[in-house]
Amino acid sequence: MYAGHLLAGKLRLYQQSQAMIVALAHGGVVVGFEIAKSLGLSFDVLPYRKIKHPGNSAQVVGSVSVHEVLIREDIHNIPQDYIYHQIMLSRIGIEREFNFYYANLPRPSFAGKTVIVVDDVLEESVSVLACLRGIRKLEPAKLIVAVPMVKSEALKQVAEEADDTVFLRSDASAESLRSLYRDVPAIKEDEVRALLVRAKAVQPISDN
Repeated sequence: MYAGHLLAGKLRLYQQSQAMIVALAHGGVVVGFEIAKSLGLSFDVLPYRKIKHPGNSAQVVGSVSVHEVLIREDIHNIPQDYIYHQIMLSRIGIEREFNFYYANLPRPSFAGKTVIVVDDVLEESVSVLACLRGIRKLEPAKLIVAVPMVKSEALKQVAEEADDTVFLRSDASAESLRSLYRDVPAIKEDEVRALLVRAKAVQPISDN
């Protein structure tokens, strides 16, 4: 994906280092894989789930990552049993997906590392923030977010918690961001697994 090559150019400082690419599955996987391949970095994936408003599926009210649950505080009148049920379903799905990806593969270790979190589009901040906060608990040295297309307000919120952000294009319109990926086929779990296996078979050239 061309966006991955462009982002890699902005991340050249980390080429062949101990920095690691962590792609959010599924959307960030292809972009993240291209960045890792271009820069000679290790590649991992991190599944998560969005919790959507029960009356409006276009509105994200929370997110669950491997190590964090984040619910928006500005959304009201949603039954707590609905939120609880969605969190439980999300955790089950994430555990299944994570185990599928990493079957017979070494699992990622974030402690002391520069972690570059990659997604394909930053339309809302909740999902990326849940992943960032989950990784932050595991004491990385630095957290960077790299996304090709971002909504300006979401970027502002993420930038408050990331150590650095890298992007190609900022747009205030969420609809215009969605339109960019409308005709892009969604990557399947077995394709994510295949890219992860392929990446794990190649050692970064340098450990500096």
